[in-house]
Amino acid sequence: MTVLQNSLLALILFVLQPTFIIGLVLVFVLKSRRFTYSRNQLRASIYKDHYELKRFFLWGAASGLVLSLVSFLVGVPVSLDWILAYQLTTLLLMGLGYRFIHPIFTFTLSAFGVAVAGYFFPVEDIVQSVLVEWDSPFLQSDSLTFEGLQPIFVLTLLLLLSTVLTLHVVKIHQFTPRFLKTKRGKLVARYRMTPLWLVPLVVVVPGDTFTRLFDWWPVFSIGTETYSFLLIPVLLGFRYTVQAQMPTQAKNALVRDFLFLAGAGVLFFALSFWLPIFAAAGLLLLLAGGVFVLYRHRLRERQWTFRFGPAEEGLRVVAVRPESPAEKMGIEIGDTLIESNQVTLYSANDFTESLFSSKSYCKLKVRRIDGELIMVERALYEDDPHDLGLILLEQIETIR
Repeated sequence: MTVLQNSLLALILFVLQPTFIIGLVLVFVLKSRRFTYSRNQLRASIYKDHYELKRFFLWGAASGLVLSLVSFLVGVPVSLDWILAYQLTTLLLMGLGYRFIHPIFTFTLSAFGVAVAGYFFPVEDIVQSVLVEWDSPFLQSDSLTFEGLQPIFVLTLLLLLSTVLTLHVVKIHQFTPRFLKTKRGKLVARYRMTPLWLVPLVVVVPGDTFTRLFDWWPVFSIGTETYSFLLIPVLLGFRYTVQAQMPTQAKNALVRDFLFLAGAGVLFFALSFWLPIFAAAGLLLLLAGGVFVLYRHRLRERQWTFRFGPAEEGLRVVAVRPESPAEKMGIEIGDTLIESNQVTLYSANDFTESLFSSKSYCKLKVRRIDGELIMVERALYEDDPHDLGLILLEQIETIR
């Protein structure tokens, strides 16, 4: 078969894998829920573009290319049994609301799952026979070897580093507020962050399993060993809620915590060349550390006060539509509108009436989240002069 035919078949196999299908379905579900919530609760669509789909395919494209080259050039072999275990583990963890859909959880749990299966099942067992047939690196005679965990540890660590770099570089602008009432009965806003993206990763699979399944599958040999390539969809995602910090501040804190975790992982990786058991210890570190990072974020949110609650003076901004006059004036979520067109604002009706007083121009007095007072002004849209592209907390109280 030609290179083009092989590439096309490999791509078809890629999109038919369960993690790709479920990940794509989840993205459409997220988008559909956002549109429905915006129409029903906010009476307005804040973000009209399909940013979930763009994020899913674009965020991991560059890192997937780089990590695939590293996997190929360095030669990081993984077994087919682990690939299947990863697919199953990812599907099971999605039942927890995809807050743990990241390789530090999925790769680690699937690796230990296959390793433990190879350790506890007797050699004559059917499962053990399958592991032998699929050239599992976890299986050496009748005991577990920690050398088999090192390739998974390397890939997990590289994907964690790529996550840190991606979250550091990209800017998350899409903040859809959700609302709850405090114990005192006050309405406050919070933001559920659900970054989910795809990393297409080329992995090296030892053995001739693929050629026995598909005679057209390309293979290569090093000495007496035979290897194949497989493109697998790796899902990276978290879910966390922001209500006491600014979303960007919360993201930066998570990035710092994950960076420290990656640094500790690099140390364990270096030690694994001295003692292979450090590969297993490193995977456990990444698993426990990932849980701790998310838990630490939750503690930060609980210890601080609600940042997006009612303002002592003025009206609280909880959403800003992209490309709107409000965004062009530099208004951000968390800001407080004090005056509009020289009218002091006490209620949402005051704000609406102030916009009617001037159909072509708007001047606002705004208090930033840090307390700074600024004046902003701009011409309004001719076709809709009373729409600044803002959603205020006090407007939600009226709607509800």
